[in-house]
Amino acid sequence: MMACVQPALAQTSQDNEAIQRRLDALQQQVQQLQQQLSEQRASQQEENTRTREIAEDNRSLLDEVGTPQFSGAVELGYTFNDWSETSKDTTGDVNFGKFILGMEGGEGPLSYSFQYRFYDGYQFLHHAWAGYQFGSEDNVKLGLVQTPFGNMDYGYLGWYGTLPYLAGFNDNQNAGIKWDHSQGAWDTSLAFFKSDQLGDGNEHYGANAIGSGTQGNTEENQLAGRVAYTFNQGSDYTTQVNLSAKGGQLYNNNTHQSGDSWAVAMGLDGSYGNWLTQLQATTYEFNAKNPDFADNEGVSDTAVQIGAFGFNYLIPAEGQMYSVSLAYSMDVDWGPVENIYFFNDFSYIDPSDEFSAVNGGYGDMKDPMLNDIGFKLTAGRYYAWFDVVTNKNGLNYFGSPVDDGWHTSFQSHFGITY
Repeated sequence: MMACVQPALAQTSQDNEAIQRRLDALQQQVQQLQQQLSEQRASQQEENTRTREIAEDNRSLLDEVGTPQFSGAVELGYTFNDWSETSKDTTGDVNFGKFILGMEGGEGPLSYSFQYRFYDGYQFLHHAWAGYQFGSEDNVKLGLVQTPFGNMDYGYLGWYGTLPYLAGFNDNQNAGIKWDHSQGAWDTSLAFFKSDQLGDGNEHYGANAIGSGTQGNTEENQLAGRVAYTFNQGSDYTTQVNLSAKGGQLYNNNTHQSGDSWAVAMGLDGSYGNWLTQLQATTYEFNAKNPDFADNEGVSDTAVQIGAFGFNYLIPAEGQMYSVSLAYSMDVDWGPVENIYFFNDFSYIDPSDEFSAVNGGYGDMKDPMLNDIGFKLTAGRYYAWFDVVTNKNGLNYFGSPVDDGWHTSFQSHFGITY
């Protein structure tokens, strides 16, 4: 037995030693793997740190350069006009409204902004300017910029607008240079405009005299200034009062003679919690050097032919315009609807001479009046306007009759912003 046991014990001892060697080898391999894993983790951490540093550097560079911000909107519109037999027969019509594409940004004290608009059958540049900020109080803009006149930015609180807007005394863009200064509650603007718009046609946003029209007047070398003071600035209940004036050359492309034009406006812009209000009174005069009657196709000197949105129409050459606007904004929780906004804009014109918006301006129609009442629903990027627009002798704008009677247009506009 001993003879048999001793070889068995020797074999067992050899097996144990082999197993131990294998265990030692496996342990060494595990240690090597742990070392490699630690090195990979350290390398990954170093790479992540480097990536974060590069990202921070890029973010700082983008912040310094100013990443361009793109914006835009697409809108469809429904219209029913009570003076149109076609509208009555078809209960109105839905058409393409507009497509807007905009971009803005800046680099240090430099900034820029532009917006281009497409409508059904025409298109135009809404605005385009480059700006420079001097310190914290002064800014200069060069290009197609908004005229500092009346209540800003629009001069009305609804969708359709007011007669002063349709006549070119609010929300009007012209080609030139503008300086804005803000100090405390005071805001001051001064501008020089070489031309009213880019070209003599009527395919533009703001209303101006039409150099390519029957009369052929164009507003050149205009000066505009505005000063405003805001009471309780920085609170939820503010009242801004403003005084503005503009004027300059009124050149006639047919007679090659220069007249002049001027306008003065006083405005009030109030924000009282959820309530908004705007008041504006404007007095103005166009002294045009028009062609004679035969060459002018019968357009009276008591009227001035202006245009916007691809449409020409007449306004009194001299008069006063008044507008009153009121709105209420209310946040709601109606499914996707976040806000409902009620508004009413009323305006009228008091011509200084006999005036008619048709028949070449000849006649003595009653004072033009326009009222737009409605509401807007907002659901995130989606919106919908609902307007009831009534007018009497409202400048024949987009075909509304001029017959001393009241006429109504029901309008809805649905869109999405981005």
